[in-house]
Amino acid sequence: MAFNGLLKSLGRKRFYLAFVLASLLAFGHAFFNGSAFAATFDPKVPVFPLSELKPGMQGEVVTVVKGLERVSFPAEVVSIIPSQSEPKSLILIRAKGPLVEKIGGIAAGMSGSPFFIGGKLVGAIGYGWEFSDHNLGLVTPIEEMTKALERSSGADGVVKHGFYEGKNTPMIASGVSRRGAERISDDLKGRAEVLPFDLPQGGISVDYNAKLNPGDSVGVLLAWGDVTVGATGTLTALDDEGNFLAFAHPFLNRGNVSFPLTRSWVHEVIPSIRSPFKLGSPLSIVGVVSQDRPQAIAGRVGSFPHGVEVSVKFTDESGKSTSKRFQVVNDPFLMNRVLPGALLGLLDDLWGRVGEGTGYVSVKIEGKGFTEGFSRKNVYFSDNDIIGQIVNQEIMRLVSSLSLNRFKEIEPLGIHVELQVTRKPEIVYIEKLEIPNKDEVKKGQDLDVHVTLRNFRGEPEVKKLKLKVPEKATGLCEVVVRGGGIAEPSQVSLMSGWRAITSFDEFLSEIKAEESNNQVIVELLYGFLLEEEEEGGMPLDENYELVSEMKKRRMEEGTLRVFDTNYYVEGLLRRTVTIQDSEGN
Repeated sequence: MAFNGLLKSLGRKRFYLAFVLASLLAFGHAFFNGSAFAATFDPKVPVFPLSELKPGMQGEVVTVVKGLERVSFPAEVVSIIPSQSEPKSLILIRAKGPLVEKIGGIAAGMSGSPFFIGGKLVGAIGYGWEFSDHNLGLVTPIEEMTKALERSSGADGVVKHGFYEGKNTPMIASGVSRRGAERISDDLKGRAEVLPFDLPQGGISVDYNAKLNPGDSVGVLLAWGDVTVGATGTLTALDDEGNFLAFAHPFLNRGNVSFPLTRSWVHEVIPSIRSPFKLGSPLSIVGVVSQDRPQAIAGRVGSFPHGVEVSVKFTDESGKSTSKRFQVVNDPFLMNRVLPGALLGLLDDLWGRVGEGTGYVSVKIEGKGFTEGFSRKNVYFSDNDIIGQIVNQEIMRLVSSLSLNRFKEIEPLGIHVELQVTRKPEIVYIEKLEIPNKDEVKKGQDLDVHVTLRNFRGEPEVKKLKLKVPEKATGLCEVVVRGGGIAEPSQVSLMSGWRAITSFDEFLSEIKAEESNNQVIVELLYGFLLEEEEEGGMPLDENYELVSEMKKRRMEEGTLRVFDTNYYVEGLLRRTVTIQDSEGN
């Protein structure tokens, strides 16, 4: 099995202690929720009780150091260490033999590798130390690992010993740029490294009838498809029902979860002064991780999780379009920590650059119980990072708002992004605001407004329109023209505590009422509206409107006009007018 180009990159990379996973997964298989596994676990192999373990006993560790072949190396029990946190006991072992000497000691990615004495399962490697004697490691007893099936979160703060373990080690991401991987790593409070990998012929499939054994290399995924994020470890034990234990420590320590389990190919064990580590890639999705606990991860082989579907259509300035698809774990809180970096890194790679430009973005979010879905289009310009601005300010803001809304679950969630970019500054500037009849304005009449717009390095163009002066307007008022999103009205009634959003429909209405950057907003501020802007007040006689209600009313009365452009609109101008009554006073 060839993964061309990998080893050529190793000399240019700095590696860390890691559960390493990098490769693309083929997209297109349907996933279904795995049924819950049994609350008790009876391994297929006999168990060596912790109570009978003594220092000096000799055993062997089973693991994979290259490819798929399981190998073993001898190890000696040094001591049994009690702990106040989970797991409650750990076994200190010393690895021996020529294989250990060759690979540089116990490696990250060996977590979950079973330790046997006389053919009986003692537990699995779970912890070790950085910059130390890598022949020493800590085994989590099998009695402790089976607690992962009890579905209790255990003690808070898994590692209080200074040992390394899964949640503090970096994960490898593929299909994304370096800064995308770094963003994922930062959001997961870890580190990440990006490596190039070739896909196996035909991509990665789902194996519905996988046969696994203790010591096999396995992985856990947070994203899979054209973007892959995850980590590699080792399978510890299985029972007759297909339930498994692995890793001998938590992955992210999130309790009840639904993550894909993969079988992994080990390229090599990479020696390191810090700590050697396995370099692995997924071969196939073989099951579901249902428990992520302090003592181990657990789940079932042959069952598979749902994911959040993400599709991206990217068009560059030449008109070339590329489509990508991937899935993210179906956990809205965790998804919102993985997806920003995944999208950032994917779009970076598709454009092949980071920098200034204009982006035309469309986001559609849909799901069960939300058949009508939600769509929004917007235009952004940035003088230094257009992709980052769109991901942070538009895509993830909408995804987070909808996926974490407090009214209804949208599941399974579908997120669809279309983005067209150009390096050109597609900007229109508001240059001038004129009111030809400002000295003759009376209640109930039309107010002429002339707005001069100029494209970037283009010729000026005058847009003429009318605002309606309502009967209740009086005295000094303001006419404002601005780009959408500039000085946008805030939710004063919400922030001041006079109103609350009480339904999903209300929540959606307020999102839909948000302005877009390609809009030109022309409005007449009078009476309470002017006072509200200047003093932050809210009039009693307007019933404490939400923004969507205020916007609808003002458009109906003619004091607000909005028109769309094909540009990012920049600028804000104000002019004052004095409204006369019908007698000219």
